[in-house]
Amino acid sequence: MVHMVCDVLITGSGSVTETTCRSLALMSPEPLRVTVLGRSAPWTGDLAALSGAMAAQLGRRVTFTADTVDWDEPDDLPAKLDRHRPRLVFHTASLQSPWELLGRVRETGWKRLVWAAGNAITLPMQALLAKRVALAVRDMRPAPLLVNVCFPDWVNPILRHLRLPVACGTGNVAMFTGFLKARYPEPEHTVQVVGHLYHYFKIMGRPHGLLDGPRVWVDGQEVDDVETALAPCFTGLRSVNSRGKLINELVGAASAETLLALLAPQPARTHVPGPNGLPGGYPVQVGDGRVELDLPAGISHEEALALNRQGALDMGAAIIDDRGWTAFSPTARQALTAAHAADLAAGFHIADLEAVCAEFVRLRERLTEVS
Repeated sequence: MVHMVCDVLITGSGSVTETTCRSLALMSPEPLRVTVLGRSAPWTGDLAALSGAMAAQLGRRVTFTADTVDWDEPDDLPAKLDRHRPRLVFHTASLQSPWELLGRVRETGWKRLVWAAGNAITLPMQALLAKRVALAVRDMRPAPLLVNVCFPDWVNPILRHLRLPVACGTGNVAMFTGFLKARYPEPEHTVQVVGHLYHYFKIMGRPHGLLDGPRVWVDGQEVDDVETALAPCFTGLRSVNSRGKLINELVGAASAETLLALLAPQPARTHVPGPNGLPGGYPVQVGDGRVELDLPAGISHEEALALNRQGALDMGAAIIDDRGWTAFSPTARQALTAAHAADLAAGFHIADLEAVCAEFVRLRERLTEVS
């Protein structure tokens, strides 16, 4: 087999992949080879062609190629990774699109259940393909870096529990921080944020109750009463997020920043969710394949973990424990039981991920059909 070496291989071809490809085309200061691995050959081919043309238009030396993957064929993904030999794998594919649950899409029983229980009940459908990719990455020599964008606040701790490689995620805390940096631009200011995806849904007005967080520092000083003090930033966040996939333009830019930093020799300061398999989001230093926490002086490692673990549970699912168990929150258990899915309400063990994921897919189909 002829090996086609690339720098970045992206698994998945949805909205985050689109915006990340565009951002890589515009942002990479060095030559870069990107491969998009998706289900549809025509679509991934068109995306690669458009991204390559954007790079060429601006004189960027970023090239894009496309290939397909059959997620139902166990040997196909490892074969494709072996063919392309990436330095870094950026995983974006899951069995549950967030766009089926947000915005003005058709109302279904499944959508109502997710918003009543918390988005985290989709965790098994977010984790399954990420686990398969991490297993394939682990078995490569040399193993590429893995960045997972699918629910990294929860999924990356699952990968860590399984002793599978994961450098970090993207989006979430970085998306939120981008709006803050627009008010406090670098290098004049330093913004540091600790918080879980839950906290940003709360800020955006989603019906998930109340919780302290996220915690924000500007130039080393913690901001009191974050929601009031930074209200203009949140107005912009809510407005953009209400327009559906537009928010992924920012996620794409944050993703490109993180991917490029991981491949660069010099460290850069940024924010990521799930660094080295930790729950939630943190300020970090990224460079030369490493991700290190860059916490402000006002919070300890243990306090940051506790804040993010609580945020995970309040959004519907606890972080995986030492026994390999992920429990759903009381609110999620109640909603699942009301939807006649009491067998799923207790949570799941990582050993049962495939079977539990299949059960959730069947539940989604049932609640979509009767709506």
